[in-house]
Amino acid sequence: MLLKYGIPMIEDTAMSFSPQAEQVRSGLSMLVYILLIPVVIVLFFILRFIYRNTIGEKLKTTIIEDYKKEAEDLERSGSYVSAANVYENKLKDLQKAAVLYEKGGDYRKAAELFDFLDENVKAKEMYEKNGDVESSAEVSMREGNYEEAAKLYDKTGKKTDAAILMEKSGKRLAAVRLYREAGDYKNAARLLEAEGMAKEAVEMFGLSLRDKKPDASTMQDFYDYAFKLEKTGQKDQAVKIYEAINKADPAYKDVSERLGTLSPSERKEVPIKEEPVEGKITVRSFIKSGSMDPKNSLKLWLHILRKLQDAYKEGRPYGLLSPENIAVDSNNNITFLNLKPSSEYIAPEMLKGFEPDEQSDIYSMGVILYEMLTGRLDDFGTQRVAKLVSDLPEWLDEMVIRCVRKVMEDRYQSIEEIFTDIKNLSKSKAAD
Repeated sequence: MLLKYGIPMIEDTAMSFSPQAEQVRSGLSMLVYILLIPVVIVLFFILRFIYRNTIGEKLKTTIIEDYKKEAEDLERSGSYVSAANVYENKLKDLQKAAVLYEKGGDYRKAAELFDFLDENVKAKEMYEKNGDVESSAEVSMREGNYEEAAKLYDKTGKKTDAAILMEKSGKRLAAVRLYREAGDYKNAARLLEAEGMAKEAVEMFGLSLRDKKPDASTMQDFYDYAFKLEKTGQKDQAVKIYEAINKADPAYKDVSERLGTLSPSERKEVPIKEEPVEGKITVRSFIKSGSMDPKNSLKLWLHILRKLQDAYKEGRPYGLLSPENIAVDSNNNITFLNLKPSSEYIAPEMLKGFEPDEQSDIYSMGVILYEMLTGRLDDFGTQRVAKLVSDLPEWLDEMVIRCVRKVMEDRYQSIEEIFTDIKNLSKSKAAD
């Protein structure tokens, strides 16, 4: 038919297009496609909007109504927890869910939802009904109600936590009771002292030391206890504690001086003899007599050092060196006694709690030599021996200084080192 009327076929028409026309047609086709893309997108969103607000909304409403009906049916039948689950997870009505969890006896879930909804009163009530008093206390803490939180912790038996919170709330005396029940007598004493109840505080502090003895781990506590007793006028009790400390460690801090101040009549220092001292006199007696010249003083001092080395080998402990503690007989036999030395003869590190050792003994012996040479300790620490004793060899003055250095590392490191130094000095003198 097309041929009949002389109308050319499409193929023939296309074949008759020039190359330029073909390019124009392709460009137009591409433009059409490009314009169609946003139209399709817009059409998609229009159709989706229409669906959501018609069919979709109807379906959504139907589903929500179905969930609501399900929840109501479960509630009417007494299945409160199941109903609460629907309200919580499908209908997102947390308030209604919390009420139904409570009604159904699931206090844990009820508490969690009330807590999430910031209904603190109900949350605490539910936590407590569930037996979770700690969580209830945490809610009270978030509210800043530390006293209430403390009471809740007290219910669980957590006395220390309860005491800390009660103290934070400003209820100190209530906190004292809780600390005491927790066995924390130190903190109880601290609060009593803060309340101006000094004697009660000391009594409470003493409970922390019940059935204990002064040793390395408790020495400071006993010292503090004695000081508190002394401060509150309970001197007799303070003396007993200081004496216990002094027996365990005669060099501990200023205990000897405090004992001397509190009970001077009892400080006659009767020695505990390691062997009979009849026929012997102490270095103190030599010093008092004023009969010791530098040469004899040094000779006796070196003799004491040698005997001290021998005593170490026999198991004698370090410390306790003073003129009162060293006795000498006519044959120059040395006896070391166990008197309580005053702080002048105690090495600085021992006053800070260090254990005595050979270097601390060297310090004590240096002080003793200073006193043997000068006859007194009034100028110790401010004047060198050479300033107080005429014609004293410079090397002897230097030896005393090296013995009594406050820093341990600056002293002689051993008694043997002192003897070596003396030998070298002797050789040097002989050479001269």
